[in-house]
Amino acid sequence: MKKGERTWKFEELGKKVDQLAEEIRGRTQEQAEKAGAEIKEWGKRLDELGEKIKKTTQEGVEKVSGKTKGIIPITKLKSEIREIEKDIDNLTKELGVKTYQLHLEKKIGNVELKKLGGKITQFKKDIEAKEKGIKRLREK
Repeated sequence: MKKGERTWKFEELGKKVDQLAEEIRGRTQEQAEKAGAEIKEWGKRLDELGEKIKKTTQEGVEKVSGKTKGIIPITKLKSEIREIEKDIDNLTKELGVKTYQLHLEKKIGNVELKKLGGKITQFKKDIEAKEKGIKRLREK
């Protein structure tokens, strides 16, 4: 191969390398632009998703908050009702004890109250008998 021929082949090879490099640069640029566009699109989608999540969360918080506002007064009123019912139970017991005392003092004329007083007296006698039985069993 002659000197001029080698130079020509190197020049030709150089042109092909330059052409290939240009092609690679073009494809790389094209791919980079495509990737950039996809990144922007994903960014928009993520922003939209973030907004939807934010909106849904706010709506949920508002609903829970609204329901909670009603629960607190209801809970307070129910608690007050339980306290009043407890007071009624205590007074009913006190009334029963007082009525039974009056029964024992023979100061009650009502037949139904006399019957109830008699039942209580019988229950007390039954308790005494069972306690004596327990005492006997323990002494053995």
